[in-house]
This record gives sequence, structure tokens and C-alpha cells, in this order.
Amino acid sequence: MTLLVGSAAALLVSGCDTGTEAKPVLSSSTKVAAPTSVLPPQPWTLADLTYRPCSVLGPEDIAHFVLDAAGQASTPPSHLPACSWHSIQSSMSARHTVRFAPQTSPLEPRAVHDPLEQQITIADQQATLTPSLRPDGRRGGCDIRVSVPSGGSFYLGIATPRITSGVAWDICAKAVAVATTILTRLH
Repeated sequence: MTLLVGSAAALLVSGCDTGTEAKPVLSSSTKVAAPTSVLPPQPWTLADLTYRPCSVLGPEDIAHFVLDAAGQASTPPSHLPACSWHSIQSSMSARHTVRFAPQTSPLEPRAVHDPLEQQITIADQQATLTPSLRPDGRRGGCDIRVSVPSGGSFYLGIATPRITSGVAWDICAKAVAVATTILTRLH
């Protein structure tokens, strides 16, 4: 994961502040600047969260999902900002990372179909769920893409750090629970 430098360091230190700022054009060298004004009241649109992705989960959610309170914002080249939270569970079999990324495009079928991908509904919204399997046949991650009533979609992924072996717990059930929590804040 890439850490941001310069003015974006303030965003990391503030735990993904809840302000707004002019929206820059993204390029491979663009970094997210620290927001300067307050996030509007809920429910939000994805546009409200685009440059404040770490605001989507509150302190109660962080505690409920057993995550580190300091979300890590990043802006991959040619993508909108995203936020990742790491679990604070000490057991290797329970460690994982949750990643949220707003997307301005609607949920559309992918050009290449993944045989594990499933069409599901989360909080009355169309979604796709794709588990990733490890060589031992157990789940190692889960990717969800969810449409949003006001337009656009978001990505939510959970991944474990283990490369060759999966985990016994249901990663996709946790991903659906986090996505459901996020959808309660969006319109």
C-alpha cells in the first residue's frame, strides 16, 4: 500500500478528515489534499465521500467490526481515493484488511466473467460478490461492488494476509455486513 506524502499527510494524520475541497483531476502523480470543510449530514451521496472515503465508517462501526481506528487513505493512479482499515485482531487466522472505494460509474457487468461472481442484493441494492479462494480451497478474500440509489457504486473488499491458505470464517458475510452499514449512510 502506498503512503501519501506532502499535503496529503495531513489526511492520514487526521484519520481521513470529514471536510471538502476542490476536486482535483486524478493522474499518476495526483495526491489527495487535506479537506477543509465539514461533511454534510447523512445520508450522503458518493460524491460527498469521494474525497473523504475514511468518513464512511464511524467510531462505533470501527469498534463493531474490530478495526484499527486510523483508516489509511490512498489514491491509486487513475482512480478515486479509497480507504483501508486493518483489523486489530491478534490471531493470524482473524487478521484482515477492509477497503472501501467510491466509484462514479454505475454497477455494470464486467467484460470478463469470473465464475465465482454472484449477483446479490444488499439493502435492496444490486450488488456483485466475488470470493477469492486460496490454494487450499478456503476463502482468502471477498470483493463486493454495490450500486447506490443516487448513482454510482462502491467497492468493498476484505482480504486476509495469508497467501497459500484461507480462513475458516466467512469473509463474505463480514463484507456484506460492512457494505450494509455503508449503504445505511448513502442515498
